[in-house]
Amino acid sequence: MNKNKDLPAKGVNQITTMLTIWSQRSGEYETQLSAIFPSAAMRFTCVLCLLTFCFSLVRCKPAVQVDDIFVDLAPATPEELTFMKKYGYLPELDEQGDEDFAYTRQSISEALKKVQAFAGLPETGIFDPETKRLFKRRRCGVKDIETQSSARSRRYVIQQGWNKKTISYRVVNGSNTLAKSRVEYLMAKGLALWAPYGGLRFHKVDEGRGDIRVSFVSGAHGDGFPFDGPGRVVAHAFPPSHGAMHFDEDEIWGDNPDEDDKDVTNFFAVAVHEIGHALGMSHSNVNTSVMYPYYQVPIERLDTDDILGMKALYLTKEEADTVTETDVEYSQAPSFTKSDLDEEEENYIPDLCMTNYDTLQVLHDKIYVFEEEWVWVLRERNQIEEGYPKRFHDVFIGLPGDMSIIKTIYQKENGNVVIFRERDYWEFNPSYQILKQGSISEYLIPDEVAELTTVFLSNYNNKTYLIEEERYWRFDERTGTMDPGYPKDMSMWRQVPYPVDAAIIWKEDTFFFQGPRFWRFDNTLIQAHKYYPLPTAQIWFGCEYTPDMDRFSTNDGP
Repeated sequence: MNKNKDLPAKGVNQITTMLTIWSQRSGEYETQLSAIFPSAAMRFTCVLCLLTFCFSLVRCKPAVQVDDIFVDLAPATPEELTFMKKYGYLPELDEQGDEDFAYTRQSISEALKKVQAFAGLPETGIFDPETKRLFKRRRCGVKDIETQSSARSRRYVIQQGWNKKTISYRVVNGSNTLAKSRVEYLMAKGLALWAPYGGLRFHKVDEGRGDIRVSFVSGAHGDGFPFDGPGRVVAHAFPPSHGAMHFDEDEIWGDNPDEDDKDVTNFFAVAVHEIGHALGMSHSNVNTSVMYPYYQVPIERLDTDDILGMKALYLTKEEADTVTETDVEYSQAPSFTKSDLDEEEENYIPDLCMTNYDTLQVLHDKIYVFEEEWVWVLRERNQIEEGYPKRFHDVFIGLPGDMSIIKTIYQKENGNVVIFRERDYWEFNPSYQILKQGSISEYLIPDEVAELTTVFLSNYNNKTYLIEEERYWRFDERTGTMDPGYPKDMSMWRQVPYPVDAAIIWKEDTFFFQGPRFWRFDNTLIQAHKYYPLPTAQIWFGCEYTPDMDRFSTNDGP
């Protein structure tokens, strides 16, 4: 077949693209031509000659020549490339990656089409004015595309839900423009919108961790996802079992859905969206969905897309059939009294099978599982030591009285146990008597790291791995030195989603834990074994099998 037969059709397409760009910039070009050619007839002749010339290029040479013209007219700015990488449309490059080589004109154009499709814009693949405005809109900071294989077989996208139906939440602080009490009131209303469609109950706590934690922070705040000041990213949230919801303190937060001031961001509208993430929902490309990533007001109810996602996360088919898509009004916030909660919490001892643990670790050949103020000790898998759970302050005597949670703990090569909080640590001897308090600077961790999320000593090389969300360092305790080339990205641990809640060595094997799942890692192949993940509660805690555990046998993260 003669390839030249395709050139006229390609030429028409390329000329159409050029005309589109010409129409977008016609005012600018008209001004420049008027200065050179005073006569309208002369200007018309000039434009006609230019288009004739471009068409001859298309007929005589491959279309790339015209492609060069429109790319030069509308190249991607560094900010636009950052946007597409940040939200999953372009792959991130490692330190050795050549950006000019990796991000071709074609790959950028294809990525841009995905951006436009997700936002409901015409898929032109060029940086037209409407797309440029999209890049500047207020939005959520969570990725739109979590993996490269995220083609949708359904509209809604889910990650993982809580493995329980009663979920606590805590509002840590208010903002400069919105009092904490008002934030608590609006959070209760937002949670009430989601609750019916998952059969969930929410209760507020004033101290301790809380499953969902709401706070106002600014700039770099320790989770690896810094805010960018007023506008653009206004909030982000983490799925179970992390549960944190962060709102940018640099925004002007308000609570009036009819607010006319464009500088004010409506807290309720953003909170309802972020609650969806904290319950396990991902972004939706349905622009009527609450989980649409771009800021929209007012929010009065969930969309069918959101409801279907919640049912898939939390309800069996039989349960889902009994829940109708009833509009839930603002006034239907959950009702509870503080006195009732106080009495409940006073006598409450958690059930390990219903608990969303904070972390677990192997200490002196036993498995320690931590949840809020409690700790369980297991002799073997499924064998809980008598007398547990206990409050961890009764085990590790000498910790600060205001420490309400243990998220990061490990056993050193000499048998001592170290517990971390933010940039501080407390070291105990093998009998759990306090030895000293120190700083993670002693592990040569950079000052900008606010908190380590997981630490473990590998039996493979006797090195200490210090993990912060999406990156990690490798430290040699014997020499007190950091291995060269660190930090590295957690993606190096192939087939293990991150951030992880825990990493342990048990019976000479390495295991990673995230939410209700765990992975056994092959240190030789540098990847998780192919039969993982498996449900943590069933395998490690001896909990009775339930059908919803089946969904904990699939990877959902990066």
